[in-house]
Amino acid sequence: MKPRLLIIAYDFPPSESVGARRPGELARFAAAQQWDVRVLTATAARPDAPDASVPESQIVRAAPVPRSAQLVSSVRRAEARSRVGRRQLLTMLGVIGREVLIPDACVNWVVPAVRQFLSRQRGWRPDVIMATNPPASAYLVAAALSRRLGVPWVADYRDLWTVGNDYWPYGRTRIRRAVDHWMERRLLRSAAACVTISEPLAEIMRNTFGVDTQVVMNGIDRRPSPVAAEVPDPGTGPGARTLTLAHTGRLNPGKRDPSPLLDAVALLGPQAGRVHVVFAGEDNGVAQAAVERAGVADSVTNLGEVSAEKSWRVQAEADVLVLVMWNDPRDAGTVPGKFFDYLRARRPILMIGYRDGVVAGIIRSRRAGFVSSDPREIADQLRAWLAEKDDSGRIPELPASILDGFYREDQMDRYLGILADTAAQGRSAR
Repeated sequence: MKPRLLIIAYDFPPSESVGARRPGELARFAAAQQWDVRVLTATAARPDAPDASVPESQIVRAAPVPRSAQLVSSVRRAEARSRVGRRQLLTMLGVIGREVLIPDACVNWVVPAVRQFLSRQRGWRPDVIMATNPPASAYLVAAALSRRLGVPWVADYRDLWTVGNDYWPYGRTRIRRAVDHWMERRLLRSAAACVTISEPLAEIMRNTFGVDTQVVMNGIDRRPSPVAAEVPDPGTGPGARTLTLAHTGRLNPGKRDPSPLLDAVALLGPQAGRVHVVFAGEDNGVAQAAVERAGVADSVTNLGEVSAEKSWRVQAEADVLVLVMWNDPRDAGTVPGKFFDYLRARRPILMIGYRDGVVAGIIRSRRAGFVSSDPREIADQLRAWLAEKDDSGRIPELPASILDGFYREDQMDRYLGILADTAAQGRSAR
């Protein structure tokens, strides 16, 4: 009989969010390995979307109540009745939400998700449940279904929650943080195991909660990127003497700040005109502020938020990809999903951040780029790349061998082993 797996993921294909990839790829791989996979998600179906990881008939798409469209409509009505502008109103609602909605703003999905799955299961019962966070509300759904169906569940941490996550406490009072920590500890008592993306994060979970925690990275899609065949070699064409560096994704004030790179460009003097830095991601003012401080506006293009396809294109057209992380030991275990996108693009990576972290170690050990947060060191590396373009007309792509062991099937095979062991333990306990 096929092993049965239920995946609980707030975001799931056809969503293009980074959070949808991990559960989507696990579903795809598990189905290919002859597991009977079902999915519970808040992401709506889309007629024009490519084939999902599993048949649509095996996906329960439960909308939050109230729906997000209703919430937006409520905000607009409140704005119409108030003298407060939309931005101020949304800020106020965000502050209230962070303090009142426990564990997060997706808590309105929990009850509809549990009810719809139970009403549509038609006698089907999983051997094991996997729930991925964020949002942490997915854990409430998993714990409820685990209790109701009498099967074990696994807590998947793409990001940690109340410990080891310095982005999470923002805007929350001490009382609210204590409540969330109590909730996390209580939920984990019912979890059979935890999985996270790096050993430093796993160690935090073991030491804090005493829970069995394994490591499974996100991994690299073996398929070529959607635009790889369409994009010319970045070393050819009219801009061949220009060194193009690209950052895709979100920056964060005070933590993920590109200032060291832009300061390095300023240090190049006359050569700064040969360097072009492209930012593609949510325009929250961080890049612009760093550009103005460094005085290098002529060397920077800020595209703002772009589609997934455009993001791939920006990466494929660059000579070097920029990964901006937090230069702090507390970020040592962070492994952004974007890092695997960068490896897939096979462009050298310039990483700004903590030089003794997991990602920095991978870049150095695999000779996949350069790691520094010192503008002078970065400037020297930019000069070296410019000299390489002068000599050969291009920055060579990284060898395919650097991807060995990091493909998604390598990581997902390990994940299925963890889920199979958890299911077997659950059967023994029953």
